Amino acid sequence: MSPARSRAWLGFGITAAVLLAVVSWLTVVLVQLDRDELQARRQAALHERLRLALWRMDSWLSPLLAREAMRPVGEFRAFPAAQTAWTKGYTRLGPDEVLVKSPLLGSESAVFPLHFEVGPDGLTSPQVPTGNERDVCEANGIDNALLERAASRLRELAGRLDRAQLEQRVVGAAAALPMMGCNPVAPEAPAQTKQSVQELSNRQRAFAQNLQPQLADGNSFDAQLRLMAAASQPFADVVQPVRRVDLAEEVGPMLPVWLETKDGALLLFARRVTLGGVTRVQGALVDWTQLQRELLALVADLFPPDSTRLVRCEQPHANEQPSMLASVPARFEANGADLLASGLPLPWMLSLTWGVTLLGLAVLGFTLRAAIGYGERRARFASAVTHELRTPLTTFRMYSEMLADGVVQDPTAQREYLQTLQRESDRLARVVENVLAWSRLEEGRFTSRRERHAVAALVDRIAPVLQRRLAEASLTLSVHVDGDAAVVHTDEDAVGQILFNLVDNAAKYARDASDRSVELRVARHGERMVFTLRDHGPGVPAAVQQRIFAPFDRGAVAASSNEVPGVGLGLALARGLARDLGGELSLAAGGGDGACFRLELPTA
Repeated sequence: MSPARSRAWLGFGITAAVLLAVVSWLTVVLVQLDRDELQARRQAALHERLRLALWRMDSWLSPLLAREAMRPVGEFRAFPAAQTAWTKGYTRLGPDEVLVKSPLLGSESAVFPLHFEVGPDGLTSPQVPTGNERDVCEANGIDNALLERAASRLRELAGRLDRAQLEQRVVGAAAALPMMGCNPVAPEAPAQTKQSVQELSNRQRAFAQNLQPQLADGNSFDAQLRLMAAASQPFADVVQPVRRVDLAEEVGPMLPVWLETKDGALLLFARRVTLGGVTRVQGALVDWTQLQRELLALVADLFPPDSTRLVRCEQPHANEQPSMLASVPARFEANGADLLASGLPLPWMLSLTWGVTLLGLAVLGFTLRAAIGYGERRARFASAVTHELRTPLTTFRMYSEMLADGVVQDPTAQREYLQTLQRESDRLARVVENVLAWSRLEEGRFTSRRERHAVAALVDRIAPVLQRRLAEASLTLSVHVDGDAAVVHTDEDAVGQILFNLVDNAAKYARDASDRSVELRVARHGERMVFTLRDHGPGVPAAVQQRIFAPFDRGAVAASSNEVPGVGLGLALARGLARDLGGELSLAAGGGDGACFRLELPTA
């Protein structure tokens, strides 16, 4: 490879490497930016849907808890005493003379399957009457199966409930009330996190209003209700145990607590109640599985299936606060990875960018290769034509001077000199004709004159010219035509020039062969007439078979060699003419010694 060619390809390689490095860097940056932008959008969408989901769940659960918190103390007995009752004569009856049925007796809730009271008599439930109360229930049509299910739940709860642990957890939950609605958030936290924590505090304050207890006589305190409306007032100042001095009754807020048992955790809503100096714990057992099912069904339209769950969480960390429920000590988890897709057609953009870049490099490479090849062909052409013209011109000058100066007086010698001048002039004419024909062919100015020709007659007209050229190299031509009636539609001059160039090639390379014959066979193969020309010279080396049809490429013969004259254009011109006529010229493989060329032309 020449130094100039090496420098050109080195420059192209450096340019391609820099360009590919820049495009690769841009690709990485774009992918990272798109990933960050998509992650930010997904986080924003996830936070927005989390906020909506938490509001939905707390809004659905708060009325249920408010109803439980507002239950009078007496409803936790199967038949509580009416607080105030009169006869038809408006005679007031004593507090213990009239019993009423508890609203909880004979009822069953999917979320709160059992209500209970833990007092001096142990664990009891208004839904599980005993003794005469059970007889009254059965006599008044209360479903016995319903009572049995409640009794079974009560027995199961009795086996798992630890009264001391329950009281401790209720007291601890009451002690933690001052912190509800006052959730701290770090100053450097993202704006979305600050907003979510602030909404958690707002929801906790709203939930605080539902914890307001009600006394046994069914009357609530308007003063405390007005206090609860003050959103800026701390929760501990709003929700305090309610006391009636005349009844010696104190009712605490209904609070959610988790209890650890040997069979797993229990979620209860419980409160402390003091009656006549005796402290009791009243509450409702929560079916945690059913509660999760109900709450998650509310947000099924916001998240993909099987991507959400509720997790027990009593002491949330700062990063867990935005997903906390205000009504129960649990955290909502959701996977929002596929909530959004990228807003940019990044794969198409990158594919287009890389495609254009690689295509541009390929075009630049092909252009550079063509330019280098053109330069090398031009150099080879200049060298070959200069060398090919210099030899006959030298002969012309020397012989013409000798003849003009009368140096050669012998008529035989003069005739020999004149014949040499004629051969050199023919050689020059062929070189010039080939160069001109190639120029016309490359520029598209070559116009063939196609006519119908009988193959046998065509070969007969061309053969004498071929024989004369071979005779100059002491070679002979043998012609064999199969299918005399075959007709081709072609240009006779172009076919003659193709065959002459092939014969000229044989005359140059096979002049020293032991077999002095050159064979031309013409036969029909389907819709093609095949002209096969074979000599018995050294043949075409395998190393140069792929480039013998390249213009100005003389194969294994050096351009400056005097042994074989020529500019390396004969075979290239012959193939170009053959293709212009709708045919093909190729080097036949195998078949004996020497070179064998195959010319195919379409039949008429």
